[in-house]
Amino acid sequence: MNGSATRPLRALVIGESLIDVLIDGDHRTEKPGGSPMNVAIGLARQGADVAFVTDLGRDHLADQIELRLVTEGVDVYSPLRHGRRTSVALATIDADGNASYEFDLTFTLEHTDTPENGLADFVHFGSISTVIQPGATHVDQLVDTFRPNALVSYDPNIRPLIDRDRDAARARVDRHAGLADIVRASVDDLAHIHPELLADPSRRIESSTERMIAAATERWLAAGAALVAITDAERGVHLATENHRTHIASNRPAVVDTVGAGDAFMAGLISGIDIVGLRRQAHRDELASIDLKTLRTIACWAQRTAEYTVGQVGAEPPTSVELLNAERGVRVA
Repeated sequence: MNGSATRPLRALVIGESLIDVLIDGDHRTEKPGGSPMNVAIGLARQGADVAFVTDLGRDHLADQIELRLVTEGVDVYSPLRHGRRTSVALATIDADGNASYEFDLTFTLEHTDTPENGLADFVHFGSISTVIQPGATHVDQLVDTFRPNALVSYDPNIRPLIDRDRDAARARVDRHAGLADIVRASVDDLAHIHPELLADPSRRIESSTERMIAAATERWLAAGAALVAITDAERGVHLATENHRTHIASNRPAVVDTVGAGDAFMAGLISGIDIVGLRRQAHRDELASIDLKTLRTIACWAQRTAEYTVGQVGAEPPTSVELLNAERGVRVA
């Protein structure tokens, strides 16, 4: 699948893994999740050699997470599991079908073994792991360690119930965008950290959304990102580099659920960048100056990855073979 090298992409993903618990009446389900974990699995399914640095507890929930990762071929690096509980995201469905959410989160990477520095072609980080201390500091340290040799991607994946301080969240996201070569965010992420850009009643909401996307894009490119992707659900994705701005429309797939769609897009974006021959920090300038056709090729691969995923139950991204089979007859405009 990879036209850039004879060996698979070596990816390092840093961040949380947790258990998503859904309580609906008397029915309780538990499923491993977490944005970085979903990205790690998505990359592994598209043929990458993936190392995942995360924080596993010492309970049956952590065993479920580890089994899922190992089954997917992901190498797991975690601190020694000395009695810590596994992080949980709890959703409770009321009689009217509305969900309320609670989080029980811990995160540390202290005394964690990691792959040998210099081996990773790509490093991905983001989400809750950049918020919860002391692990957030450890994430920053690992990114600083590996970024001299690798391309770096970042997805803020903001959770308003956790990121209640909008000013602090905005400052943190801007700082992390400056560490990354690729930034992916959703319109919902932007609306949380830049609500003022949606608050002008004299403008149509579409115009306000476009202004918000443009403002965030310019801000993150100025901070040092080479490529910014803003996903907008069924309205597609907006992409920007120093030289190009483009939009990829959605194919409006039949949606089973949207769990993990953004994470699938992120995995597809990384894979797409590798497919066109860009990996490691040596290619950063080349990434920043890619032509429009190549940018759209990368984005279409990522978009199709996400569209395949929303057609499945849960966060189940495609393998490269599954995506190529689904891609037959689809051409990049």
